[in-house]
Amino acid sequence: MYLLNGESTSQIDFLDRGFQYGDGLFETIEVLDGTPVFLSQHLQRLSNGCERLLIPFPALELLEKEAFQIAHQSDASQVVLKLIVTRGVGGRGYRQPETIQATRLFSLHPFPDYPAYFKQQGIVARFCRTRLSRNPLLAGIKHLNRLEQVLARAEWNSSAIQEGVMLDDEKHVIEGTMS
Repeated sequence: MYLLNGESTSQIDFLDRGFQYGDGLFETIEVLDGTPVFLSQHLQRLSNGCERLLIPFPALELLEKEAFQIAHQSDASQVVLKLIVTRGVGGRGYRQPETIQATRLFSLHPFPDYPAYFKQQGIVARFCRTRLSRNPLLAGIKHLNRLEQVLARAEWNSSAIQEGVMLDDEKHVIEGTMS
C-alpha cells in the first residue's frame, strides 16, 4: 500500500531528486493496531533532517493525517510504515530547483518476523569491511543515500549472520547495516 503526495499510487516521477540523487530523507515507523508508534518523535527527526538538507518540511498536520490514513489500511496488527520525503521533481544537474515542492511517500510493509530466540540468545553479527565516511552535514540524519550500508550488507549472504557492524575510518563502532 502506498500514498504518494496524498494519492493512492506507487507511480513516482523518474525526475524526482530522491530517485535521481538520493536527495531526501526517510523514517521507518512501527505501526501497532493502526497507530504509528512514536510518530511525533519520528516527524521531529524528519523535520530536523529537512532543515539540515534545506528541504521544505511538509505541513506537520498533513504528515500526521496521511500517516494515520495509510496505517489504517492494513489488516495486520503490526506493520512497518516507511515515510520518504524528497526535494521533489527537478531538472538534470545538482542545482536545486528555484521552487521546491517536496514529495511525500508513505508505504506499508510486513513487520519483520524474527525468531524468538534472537531476543533470548542474541544474534550473530560480523564486522564489515566497508567503512562509513565522516560527513558532519549528514551525520545522524536518515538520508536516502545508503550506498555504504548497501555495500556493507553485500559482504555476506549467509543466513547464519543477522547483522553487520559498521565502523568509521578510525575503527569506531557507528551502527549496524540495519540497526
